[in-house]
Amino acid sequence: MILTDIIDTSEEQLPIWVAYAGSPTFEVQTRPLGRKQAEFIEAATEPKWDLATMQKRQVLNTEKYLELFLDWVIVDWKGLTVKDLRRLVLLRDWKKIKKHKGDIACDAKSKMLLMQFSPAFNSWINRVCLDIERFNAEREAESEKKL
Repeated sequence: MILTDIIDTSEEQLPIWVAYAGSPTFEVQTRPLGRKQAEFIEAATEPKWDLATMQKRQVLNTEKYLELFLDWVIVDWKGLTVKDLRRLVLLRDWKKIKKHKGDIACDAKSKMLLMQFSPAFNSWINRVCLDIERFNAEREAESEKKL
C-alpha cells in the first residue's frame, strides 16, 4: 500500500510555516484553500434585493467570505514586529509605537486588517496558498506516474 493512495492532500493538509520574504522573523502558518473555496462561497452567498428589478438575487458577501477564507488559510503567525508592519501598511503614529519590542498577536481582527490594508500581504498569502496547492498536485501526479 502506498501512502498517496490513503491521504487526500488536496482536502485536508496539515498547516505549514512559511517565512514572509524580506523579514527575518515573520512567519505565517498556512494551508491551501483546496475544495474549501466552494464551501466558503456558498456559505457567504446571501439573498439581496435588486432594486432595479425588484427581485431577490444571490450576492456574495465578500467580507463574510474573507472571514471564512482567513480563518481557514491563516492558522497562526509569529514574529510580526512593528518594523515588519511598517513595511506592510501605513501606521497611524509611528513615533509612539516604534519602541514596541514584542510580536503582534494573530487574531481574526488582525488577519482581516492586514488582508484589507496591505496589498503586499494579501497577494503574498494568496500566492502561497496557490503554490502549496500546485506543489501538492505535482507531487500527486508524480506518484501516479510511478505507479
